[in-house]
Formats: sequence, C-alpha cells, structure tokens
Amino acid sequence: MYGGARSQAMSDVSVTFSDVFASFNNQAALANLTKSEAGIAVNTRFAVKEMNTLYAAFALPLSENRGVFSVNLSRYGYSLYNQNKVGLSYSRQLSRVFSAGIQLDYLNTHLADGYGSRSSFTVEGGVLATFDKLKAGVHFFNPVNVKLADYDDERIPIMVKAGVSYAVSEKVIAAAEVFKNINNKGIVKAGIEYHPVKALYVRGGISSEPVQFTFGIGAAFGDFHFDISSGYMQPLGYSPAGSLRYTF
Repeated sequence: MYGGARSQAMSDVSVTFSDVFASFNNQAALANLTKSEAGIAVNTRFAVKEMNTLYAAFALPLSENRGVFSVNLSRYGYSLYNQNKVGLSYSRQLSRVFSAGIQLDYLNTHLADGYGSRSSFTVEGGVLATFDKLKAGVHFFNPVNVKLADYDDERIPIMVKAGVSYAVSEKVIAAAEVFKNINNKGIVKAGIEYHPVKALYVRGGISSEPVQFTFGIGAAFGDFHFDISSGYMQPLGYSPAGSLRYTF
C-alpha cells in the first residue's frame, strides 16, 4: 500500500522519500522530518470508484531529536467490500547515516450481505541510510505472516521492498525499487523527478509485472504541497491519484 501522489507518479517508488506519506511507505524516512506534517490522498484504480483508496496521515517530530510519532489510516473499497488500516508508528535517527522506524497496524476487512468482518493486528517497519546524494532503504510489511482466516489457513501476505534514490543534480532525482509480495513475482520499478522551477515538479516512472507507465506533476505554495498523478496499464486504462500535504 502506497500513499501520496508523488510516489505514485514515479511508479510507487517510495522507500527513500521523507514526507508525511512515509508513514505508509517506509516509517524510517519519517525520522528526517523536522516539522509536523499532515497529508490526505486518494487513488482510484483504473478510474473505478469502487476501487478507491483514501489515505490520511499526521507526523509529529519530538524536540531534541527524540524521534517522530505518526498516525495514519487508509480505506480501500466501498460499502459492500472494504479494507481498512490504522497505523501508529515511531521513527528515530540512529546515527548521521541510519534511521529506523516501526509501526503497529490494525487491519479490518468487511464483506456485506451477512459475511461480516475480520480484524487483526500486525507490524511493519524499515531502515533508511543516507549518504549525501544517495539514499537506500528497506521496508517490511507483516513479517510475522498474520493469519486472516482459519479456512485454508489464509494469511495476510508478507511484503518486502528495497530501493535507492540519487540526487543527480539540484533539479533531478532518480530512483529505483524492487517490490516482492511473498505470493507473487517481484516487481521492478523506476522513476524520475524533475524540479525545473521553485514551485513545480514533473515526474514519471515505469514498472514491470505487468508493465505500467506513470506520470504526474506537483506544485508547492508556501507550506502546501499538491500532487496529481496517473498510471496507465494496457488494457485496463488509467489510475488517477491526488494528494495534499501541509507542513506546520
């Protein structure tokens, strides 16, 4: 699950990005925040409203480098079927190079028409290394392989992603990432962000398995950051997304 149209515009490459949506993407990157941030986002897979995902997050850095707390929630689906997630995380800078973060998640899946709902808890977390212009990160979701249902021993999948980003110049960031769901093939992703003028960002990306192209733009107005993006996958079409974040 990815939050924020910035990363979605770059094919969901996200493991090294430090903004409030890191509470969905890699909690370790939250440790780089020096000011509180709040963000909301929406993604609509293939422009089908029943496949909406809504995101909201808030991050609060503590004084004297004592770490960053974050709370976030997301909801996928509609009234007849939906998946809900609430997370509480803590992140901290461990050294000049390394930071780490961990999050406790509450998960709920709801099916209407008498099927009811199922709830569970799991954890996720990651590490981030920063070497001047190069960043490298790893994130794990549900490493304990929590059981979802007794029937057929159904379990929530383990997910792992690892990636790097490099500041090619003051205006260009290139990034790449590998994502693996334990039940599926790995996905390779790559994206680029171009910052031509102070208030404007232009982004693009590509991913494999299946092939998807992504693109988007972002605008910064004082403490507000607004991003829009879309993915395109043949033959299913476009997946638009938008997000807004505010730095206090």
